[in-house]
Amino acid sequence: MTPLCPAAEVIAGLPVIVRLSATASVILLRLNDHLVAYRNVCPHMGIELDWEAERLLTPSGRYLQCTGHGAWFDPASGHCLGGPCAGESLTALAVLFRDDMVVLDD
Repeated sequence: MTPLCPAAEVIAGLPVIVRLSATASVILLRLNDHLVAYRNVCPHMGIELDWEAERLLTPSGRYLQCTGHGAWFDPASGHCLGGPCAGESLTALAVLFRDDMVVLDD
């Protein structure tokens, strides 16, 4: 299990980006009592959705967005609802809470 961040840092409705290496990061998002995690990679071109968590949500706060090409994703499922990768999905990762930390269940 790979520790990602303290659980208290993941606040409902506000995405968190955790850098795993120079080229890989994870998006964490708490939806009510449920935690989702995705590789921070747009299925359209393999680029990060963004490198700043504040810009990951659409202006309405309802969807995750790729600021590179405008794709937008359902936060609960990672499914692309519009933009150049419509019909594809973000890669979900298994995470869990362990000892007040969010950990990658690898």
